[in-house]
Amino acid sequence: MPSFWKVVPLCILLFLIPVLHPRLPAQELPSASSLARLSQKAGYIFAGTVTAVERITPASTGEVATVRVSFRVDQAVRGVQAGETLTIREWAGLWEAGERYRPGQRLVLFLYPSSKLGLTSPVGGPLGRFSVDGDGYVDLEPPQSSTGLATRDRIAGKKRVSSSDWVRAIRRAQEK
Repeated sequence: MPSFWKVVPLCILLFLIPVLHPRLPAQELPSASSLARLSQKAGYIFAGTVTAVERITPASTGEVATVRVSFRVDQAVRGVQAGETLTIREWAGLWEAGERYRPGQRLVLFLYPSSKLGLTSPVGGPLGRFSVDGDGYVDLEPPQSSTGLATRDRIAGKKRVSSSDWVRAIRRAQEK
């Protein structure tokens, strides 16, 4: 009997690790509804490359500090065309909180429509921002989050998928 009581806590721990640890893979295909939810809120969806980043200092006390980021659109899904340069403005507070861009960085982005102030940001914060590696694969690992609860769907247990396959999955989700 004593060995049974040594095994039970280990079994409970092994059961809870996947539930509590956000970096472990989900075993399901990404649901069309999760991509559709991101897509529904997005004004711009595209795979692109950061071409320029510039911090804009407010000209007067009534203005907010922003960061201007330009992207070359490599694959367009919504609100943009392939080959175009899209320049967005984000509130500088996001930049200071760690959501930074750097020239040459490749991403798939779900961006909110521009606000009345002309500002935008990724839908769901880091959930609407996917890194693309040098081989053209989208990183499906969950983003870090301050709460530790953020999750990211995976495709058949893969940690990455080609950006063209990812864009096709997004388009299919929008059709449903």
